[in-house]
Amino acid sequence: MTKYQQSLYLALYGILLSAIIGGLSFIFIFLESNLSHTLWNHLLGKPILILLATVFGGVLIGFLKNRWGNYPEVAHHTISELKQKQTVTYTPVLKNLTVALIVLIFGAGVGPEAALLSSLVMLSVWQSDKLRYLFFQQKEFVTLKKSEQLKRMLHPTKYAQTYQKNLAPTHPKWKQLKIFINTLFVFNGLFAFTVLMKLTEQPSFISKMGTSNWELRDLLLFMPLVLVGLLAGKAYLLLKKQMKKIFNFWQNSPIKKALIGSLAISLIGIFLPSLLFSGQTSLGQVPDKYLHYSMFFLLVVVLLKLVFLEVCLQTGWVGGDIFPIVFASILFGFTLSQAFSSFDILFVTSVLASSMAITVIDSPIGVALFIALFFPVNIFPIILLVALCFFIKKKTHK
Repeated sequence: MTKYQQSLYLALYGILLSAIIGGLSFIFIFLESNLSHTLWNHLLGKPILILLATVFGGVLIGFLKNRWGNYPEVAHHTISELKQKQTVTYTPVLKNLTVALIVLIFGAGVGPEAALLSSLVMLSVWQSDKLRYLFFQQKEFVTLKKSEQLKRMLHPTKYAQTYQKNLAPTHPKWKQLKIFINTLFVFNGLFAFTVLMKLTEQPSFISKMGTSNWELRDLLLFMPLVLVGLLAGKAYLLLKKQMKKIFNFWQNSPIKKALIGSLAISLIGIFLPSLLFSGQTSLGQVPDKYLHYSMFFLLVVVLLKLVFLEVCLQTGWVGGDIFPIVFASILFGFTLSQAFSSFDILFVTSVLASSMAITVIDSPIGVALFIALFFPVNIFPIILLVALCFFIKKKTHK
């Protein structure tokens, strides 16, 4: 096999594996969306059934934690392990996705992004190990029958080679080629995921907040709004710290602890069902639905959403916090925009929301780009300006 043929073979194999990863991501999102909606469409308005269902979910999550370990694993743990060891253990990826799916289906106020990203990191390492095996074992591989080659290529756990620094190619051209190929695989996986989402008509994660006609005079409010958003974010971080202390018990009793989360989910499901899940499906309703309520009521809703998020996270109903925080931040922005009715609503909302979310998540550029997806294009420079303020603050306070 020539070097050109080998490169082509590896590229095609990588494209196949990245498509499989994209397909698995789609299956996870598809099941989470459809199963949770089916379940809660039957539960809403029936308090006893809600309580029974969430208790069952809590027992199941606690049981699986006892049996399998502390899953789902969140993204920053997996990424941290990858940075330290240059590899991660990917065999528990199905356990990770299964527990995350149960957490989400039963209404926890967390997002799918943390467990899904963690699993994607695991699967990406799996893909690399499979490709590495094919690269280093090519002489033996080409002598095998086609059926045996296919078996080895598609076997989920065997025929993989873990990263070893002393075996890694060091030539600059290899590094450039690796970056190019990895980028190709990422886009291929995203393409497979997007196509499957479109074919099955799955709802978008992104809901636009409306239109904006902001003017230069709105900039008079910019710095005061940034400071308010900063203070709101700091207040949530204090809440998070206190909640962690409060729930520092029953470390070896995951079922008991998960049942506390079950109670919280059932109460939210009975009295404020729109706060169930991460909030991304409710974001589109914020401009029309929530602005009919008083500022006090909406501030209570924001606080409840954040408390609900922390109760879930601290009682074993683990998931992502980005979507819930963004939901609460945008709702907080819309709430306070009522006090500035003579200014552009989306200007006020975007500055408050991005300031609060950036303070909490501590990623100015990433959070700004994500929040900008929910707002019209002409608001993007304002959100970018907020991100720049926090980026400078972060650099100067190191």
